[in-house]
Amino acid sequence: MNLVIPRHLVFVKLIDIPSLEEDEIGRMVEFQAVKEIPHPKEDLIVSYRNIGSYQNGFSSVMLAAATRDMIEEKIRKRAHLNIQTGHIRLSTELLYLFLLKKGILKHDKVSLVVHIGKDASEIMIVDRGRLIFSRGFKNSERFLQEIDRSILAYRRDKDNPGVDDVIITYPQDVDMQDATPSIKKHFSAPLVFYKYNEDLVSLDLSAQVDLLPKEVTYKRVNRRKRRESIVTYSLVGFIIILFFAFFSFKLYEKKKFVGALSANLNKMQSRIQGLDKYLKKTGSIRNHIKYGNFIGEALERSYMLMPQDITISAMDYNGKGSMFYKGTAKGMSFILTFVNKLEGLRYFKKVEVRYATKKIVKGEELTDFNIRCQLAL
Repeated sequence: MNLVIPRHLVFVKLIDIPSLEEDEIGRMVEFQAVKEIPHPKEDLIVSYRNIGSYQNGFSSVMLAAATRDMIEEKIRKRAHLNIQTGHIRLSTELLYLFLLKKGILKHDKVSLVVHIGKDASEIMIVDRGRLIFSRGFKNSERFLQEIDRSILAYRRDKDNPGVDDVIITYPQDVDMQDATPSIKKHFSAPLVFYKYNEDLVSLDLSAQVDLLPKEVTYKRVNRRKRRESIVTYSLVGFIIILFFAFFSFKLYEKKKFVGALSANLNKMQSRIQGLDKYLKKTGSIRNHIKYGNFIGEALERSYMLMPQDITISAMDYNGKGSMFYKGTAKGMSFILTFVNKLEGLRYFKKVEVRYATKKIVKGEELTDFNIRCQLAL
């Protein structure tokens, strides 16, 4: 669940950065934060929003910085309530984006926005869609004096444009009945009251400011990757078990190489453990599952092509892209027939007979063989 930090708890500076490149803007913002704020860099959490380019070669930026102690304390309090903090947003940015989206802020006026919250309020001045001033304060009996103080701070810069209208915004849980008459009397410029029912943090406003500490984000990413890896191992292992179970059933029906079945099942655990190294090399969960499916399909198709005059005693995969078939045939011609069928499968790019040895068993000539199939991965 996202957390919104009120304006009066965050240092906000609206600056022009001489760059249009995001990477360069990010570095300049970090430098500007250290320059502007009387705190060591390691004690701050800094974020920003690129508002846009309003003069050639410059980007208008909302720099936001909060003390690490304050942010971490809020995260701990939510954790005690079993609430995991997602993003940490700034109320100023959310309100600014919301008013733009609703069309309350006009692109042909300089508007003074007074947002009245339940416990705190903030002042924004928006020059034809561009945020140029921001100040926040806790609610008190000196509410109107705080507004005047904010306007005075804005007017200190003689280059700042005059205000065309005043917009009073407030959420539905704020009772404005008693305050409205005094506010109307206080301002001489055209005045608009805007009450909204939306929860700003839940809206899709494309916010960029995020005061969540980077180390918290890194830990969550690592935990998610570990969970995904466990799921991947389980899926691949399950696929392999299913295919070996299928082959086990077929071998049981034909009463062939029962001993080979036992050997394959014994090897299964080590093969699954070996997948960890392979999965790290591939780096993609989708490729892991696809690879497991590929091997399983190759085993199934090659087994279906096996001639009746061939007995398979072992099937093996070396973990390096090759599968091996060991067994006995009634003649070399049957082995070559099997090899030709395997070569016709799309799963193998090369099939070769590693050895073929003749022997006499109970007066019958048999040929032991070992076929290597290189997978077409």
